[in-house]
Amino acid sequence: ITLLVKYFTKDGDQWRLKDDIRSMVQYKVMNLLDPFTGMGSFDIVYCRNVLIYFDDNSRKSVVDYFYHALQSGGYLYLGHSEAVSRISTAYKVRRLGPHIVYCKE
Repeated sequence: ITLLVKYFTKDGDQWRLKDDIRSMVQYKVMNLLDPFTGMGSFDIVYCRNVLIYFDDNSRKSVVDYFYHALQSGGYLYLGHSEAVSRISTAYKVRRLGPHIVYCKE
């Protein structure tokens, strides 16, 4: 709860990211099937419940794009019904609490 209060403010029954943190975030519209060139690198990529709508070739492309966009030690978070292990061996599977995540070592 300490991190929640540090980075978020209560807004009714929801939590809102504080403005000083929001100012560090860039929001962009993009197509996951296009290479992520010019976007920099990421510590974390959240792509929950999206890959289930792609065919196998498209899933592989997107997961590869994520891998190249992640910094070493970065994490990819997917939905519960999505798995990288059958389409890419580049990631190391990690368990963080109850969650399965994929790490670029």
